[in-house]
Amino acid sequence: MRCPGFLGARVQGGSTGMSSSAGVGDCLLLDFSKGFFAVADGSDRNPSASREFIGMFAKMLADNKALSADGVYRDSEITALKDQFISDAEQLLVTFSFRDSCTFTGILLLRTMGSMFAVILHTGDSLLISCNLRTRDAFQFTKNNFWMVGRSQHYFQTGELPVNPDTRLLLATDGIGEIPIPAGMSRENHMLGLFATERIEEIPDHLLDSGESAGSTRDDIAIIAMDPFSMPVQSESFILGGTSDLEERAFQNNVSETVK
Repeated sequence: MRCPGFLGARVQGGSTGMSSSAGVGDCLLLDFSKGFFAVADGSDRNPSASREFIGMFAKMLADNKALSADGVYRDSEITALKDQFISDAEQLLVTFSFRDSCTFTGILLLRTMGSMFAVILHTGDSLLISCNLRTRDAFQFTKNNFWMVGRSQHYFQTGELPVNPDTRLLLATDGIGEIPIPAGMSRENHMLGLFATERIEEIPDHLLDSGESAGSTRDDIAIIAMDPFSMPVQSESFILGGTSDLEERAFQNNVSETVK
């Protein structure tokens, strides 16, 4: 999916020699109406666990009337808004406990009168990379861990990340680690280079297509690249990926019937 100037997102099944109808455990949420964006990676046992949890999260966001992507909040409102959001998000972990498991990394973009920042929720080995085009700084904000949705009642990491017009963000599941990068370059600096030279909406395709050309085998992957300060005012919300084997077989069968 492409939103020119603001965001590019893509989910792709693994190229590991498995059947093309195998489930796709990676999933992403793009909630333009609330300014929330996330990736999740479901377990091999139940690939659709990621979609189930993200679906619960999307409903929680829809029920939160205080949040809006076009809102500009007073500094005095931010603390209560953020604390309630994190509390609601952790309640979902309690509800989902011992059902199945998945990773989760999400960001909520909040505007104030003079700035913008991202509220981060993270657990598992998906990741968030932050790049600054002006200072040329690039770093992974999240820490990899073994806490999983469904196995913990708290996120491993919650926090705030200041963003400005030079900030670019990349959310990805762990399949990003199997995409080749230039020799002698860190993954973070590779992303910084892409943000500096490529259209933001084309970066997920660039990463995944370069992996294909290298002939590498890899895990499922979900990627979101964005320029936070360019977030548009839209009402749509999308969930992509997180399909079971049965759903993928039905999809493949529908495609086959369509092209006959």
